[in-house]
Amino acid sequence: MSKIALEALGGESGKYLSHANNEVWLQTGNQGDGEVFIKEDRPNGRVALACIGGEVGKYLSHAFAKLWLQDGVQGEGEEWICHDKGHGNVAFECLGKEKGSFLSHAFDKMWLQDGYQGEGELWAKQEFIALEALGAEKGSYLSHALDKVWLQNGNQGDGEVFIKELRPNGRVALACIGGEAGKYLSHAFAKLWLQDGVQGEGEEWICNDKGHGNVAFECLGKEKGKDLSHAFDKMWLQNGYQGEGELWAKQEQ
Repeated sequence: MSKIALEALGGESGKYLSHANNEVWLQTGNQGDGEVFIKEDRPNGRVALACIGGEVGKYLSHAFAKLWLQDGVQGEGEEWICHDKGHGNVAFECLGKEKGSFLSHAFDKMWLQDGYQGEGELWAKQEFIALEALGAEKGSYLSHALDKVWLQNGNQGDGEVFIKELRPNGRVALACIGGEAGKYLSHAFAKLWLQDGVQGEGEEWICNDKGHGNVAFECLGKEKGKDLSHAFDKMWLQNGYQGEGELWAKQEQ
């Protein structure tokens, strides 16, 4: 079980699958709880997409060959097969009577497409993650709380949660939630701070998979070659990946 946001690709890039206002639609940008779903694992490799916020308790449904919000999981109408399309992108196939139809945003609307046709049925899956420091700082978490970049003792809540947004060419951006929503973790000007939105390479990172759920974040732009570090119990930019001081345990929220 994990929180995700689903960004449309292709012609609708920048829009998000939304359940806000108790309907299924495309929202411009990720505005908050209305664009967040809990991906629940179901038997036989199936998933269900549960709402949070004002629509908590409701699920994305394809029953009766339409897209709507159902109270709870009533059956296969609220179950989907999540197909991994690579690079963090996914497609959702219906089950039950709608089997073979896919969740589509093509033509700037939400509907069920007959089969997977391409980008119109492709979604960028954006994870909600917390990053625990390893090594000597184990138990501390990367935090954006209080509008600064620091190490928090434990995961205390929204201040230690980031949205890992997928960017072109295998890059990622780390978006804040909660009180700092709209800000991004930045390494621009060779410092760690929170920038309003993604202004360029200063807010982009390469997320290097180090195995066992652990990752390291490499800067781009003028800071290329530096890594996000928690070594010596502080937040800074290290010259390259030196070891556990630049290693983070990625925890899905």
